[in-house]
Amino acid sequence: MKIKGDSYLPLDALRGALVTNEHGCEFRIHGFSIRLDEVTNVLVDLKAYDEDGKLDSEVTCGVSIHALESWTIQLQGETA
Repeated sequence: MKIKGDSYLPLDALRGALVTNEHGCEFRIHGFSIRLDEVTNVLVDLKAYDEDGKLDSEVTCGVSIHALESWTIQLQGETA
C-alpha cells in the first residue's frame, strides 16, 4: 500500500499509537495539546514504559510534533 502525500487523518486517530525514538525507546501517544502562547506548535503527550516494560500511567511528557520526524509510529487498530 502506498500513502499519498496529501493524505490526512484526525489527530485523535493517533491516540494509543506506539512511537519509537531513534534510540529504541518506546512510548504510547496519550493525547495532544498546545500552549496558548504557541498555538502553532502541537505537543504530543507521551507515556513511557518503565524498566519492567509496563506503561507508566502517572507520568506524561509533551514533545513537539516536529521533534518526532525521525521516530517511527505503529498505528493501533480498534479492538472489540
